[in-house]
Amino acid sequence: MEAIEEWKEASDELRTSSVNALRLALPGLDYSKTPPYCCPVTLNISKPNELGDGRICIDDDTRATVELNDVPNEVIAEAVDAVFGIAWFDQAEGPLEDAGPGTYNYDDEQTGGEYEVVLGDNDTNTGRVYIGYVPVPYAAELLDAMSTAREHQVQRATAGG
Repeated sequence: MEAIEEWKEASDELRTSSVNALRLALPGLDYSKTPPYCCPVTLNISKPNELGDGRICIDDDTRATVELNDVPNEVIAEAVDAVFGIAWFDQAEGPLEDAGPGTYNYDDEQTGGEYEVVLGDNDTNTGRVYIGYVPVPYAAELLDAMSTAREHQVQRATAGG
């Protein structure tokens, strides 16, 4: 029983650390006001016109699933290219910022993680980010890159270009 209690404490600490890492990576992320729908922890973000809105779940194996909508295309493209490099995703033959509207995928065979980004049309200029079943550090890295890309976008807009 003592070993199980030690495991439970370590698991709880890992989950708390995971939440902290994700919240630091993506400002505005906080615990969901409603109970989690599928995972022990569900986090929500609601910052329209900034970093989108949606949720992040952390499952029993401390793997993250990210579902964000209404994310500016420019933020998605810059973040994905910064984290993965140019033309890493299927259907992208160059930088995502040059790829245009569409759905771009990457399946990580090493971790079993799934990545899908959708660049929206020119009318909305927003897209979707879906990351499924990835280790929390991988999700935090992309979320941090999105936050940084958003800061760059704001800086360019205030500088007039």
